Amino acid sequence: MRWKAAFKISIVMAMFLSFQAQASALQYVMPDYYLGQLVRGILKVASKTSHPQYQVLNAPEAQKKAQAALQKIYQYPAFDYTYNRVSIVIIKGIEGEPNGFAFGNNIFITQSMIDVLSSEQLTAVIAHELAHSEKAHHMQKTPLPLGAVVYQLKNIYESVKAGKWPKGRDLVASIQELIYTGGLAMELQADCIAAQQLEHMKSKGLTNQASDLNSASSTLMGFDVTTDNSDDPAAIRARALVNKVYEQGPCDIF
Repeated sequence: MRWKAAFKISIVMAMFLSFQAQASALQYVMPDYYLGQLVRGILKVASKTSHPQYQVLNAPEAQKKAQAALQKIYQYPAFDYTYNRVSIVIIKGIEGEPNGFAFGNNIFITQSMIDVLSSEQLTAVIAHELAHSEKAHHMQKTPLPLGAVVYQLKNIYESVKAGKWPKGRDLVASIQELIYTGGLAMELQADCIAAQQLEHMKSKGLTNQASDLNSASSTLMGFDVTTDNSDDPAAIRARALVNKVYEQGPCDIF
């Protein structure tokens, strides 16, 4: 009977490992995975020429802090993440400008950002960047300017065809507005996904919560972003989080 029990355990383990292998392999058929590898290579070359801010740093403590935040997300996932193996790259950055961005399965974070953020705030930032990767936002940003041009030219063509020239229309300004709107929508979506992830972690008894996103932004910008009532993108995002838009359902902006 022991061999039967061992056989069953082996089958279960094989199925588990197969699932894990498929989850990890899925990233290799994603176009943005290769974009991420390309960008990482380009930044490496750029760091050695005219853009030292992209220099990859050997920062064990910063890497340890960032990895701890990432693993906490993976330990309590609110979603089935495509990228279950993300590389966090610590870069030099520009003095006085902490920053973070993601391409494919690579998340780039400046040393200064890790230095100034608390563990909860850093987890929020990484959850936000992970959301960008999951939704392949940079793959969408690449054709966005061209799409905006085509969209505006189509509107002008239809207006002229109908005998109505669009008076006062500034084509360049209209295109810039579309690009701005699309970019803001991506940031709002990443915030929404990150907020749901953080609230899920909170429900598991962790100290993380959606408000950590605004807390991180406030720390980085030097003032409480929730007090800004302007139309600045950061203020719009802050209000969306304060109003708990992430509780209204899926974050399917795109």
